[in-house]
Amino acid sequence: MEKPDQVLVLEHQLIKLYNESDYRLDSSDNLRSYAEAYLSDDGVCSSLIGVEVMQEDVITASCLIGATGGGTGVHPDAALISYGGLVVCCAATVFKLSLPNLDLAWRTAADSATCFGIYYLDDDYIVHGEFSITRLDRDGKIVWQREGRDIWTTYDGRHAFEVHHEYILATDWGYHTYKYSFDGELLEEYKIEHQAAEKAIPDKKWWEFWKS
Repeated sequence: MEKPDQVLVLEHQLIKLYNESDYRLDSSDNLRSYAEAYLSDDGVCSSLIGVEVMQEDVITASCLIGATGGGTGVHPDAALISYGGLVVCCAATVFKLSLPNLDLAWRTAADSATCFGIYYLDDDYIVHGEFSITRLDRDGKIVWQREGRDIWTTYDGRHAFEVHHEYILATDWGYHTYKYSFDGELLEEYKIEHQAAEKAIPDKKWWEFWKS
C-alpha cells in the first residue's frame, strides 16, 4: 500500500494526506476511493488532495479536496489540526474540514494563484500565498490581504516568509522585504542584498524550493 505524503496525529486517530495529482475523477482504477469529494464548482481542479481518518487501522472517514490555481502538493506547511478540524492548502484555496468526520466547514480562495503554507496567527491563520499574504479568521473570512511588488518568494526560497512574535516578514522575488503588524499595517520596508546561485536551481520537490 502506498504510504501517505503526510500523517498528523489526533488523540487515537491518524489523519493521512495524499497528493492525488494522478487521480482521475472519471476512473475506477485509482489507488484509493473517497467517501466525499469537495471540488471546484466546475469540477476542474489543478490540485487534488486525499484525506483519510484512521482509528485502529480502520478508515473511519475520507474525502477528496480539489481546487484551481497553481499546482500544489502535500508538505509540512500545508495543513494544520486546528479548532476541532483540519485546515489544508490546496492550489489557491484553503479548506477547513471537521474532525473526525471530514465534513466541509468552509473553503476560502486565499490567493489568486497558489497557497504555499498556512500558519497560526493569534486565534486566526496567516496564509503565505504566491501573490497575497492573507489573514483568515477561524471561520475562513478574509481579515486582510497584502501584496508586494512581485510574487511572495525568493530565488533560493530562503527567508521568503516568517512569522515572529509581534510581526510578519515577507520577501518578494525582487528581495524587497516587508514587515507587517498582525493587523496588516506596514511597519517597515527595505531591500536585502542577495547573491543569485550560479548554477541551476537544484532538483527539489516544489514545497522544498518555496519553503521559507
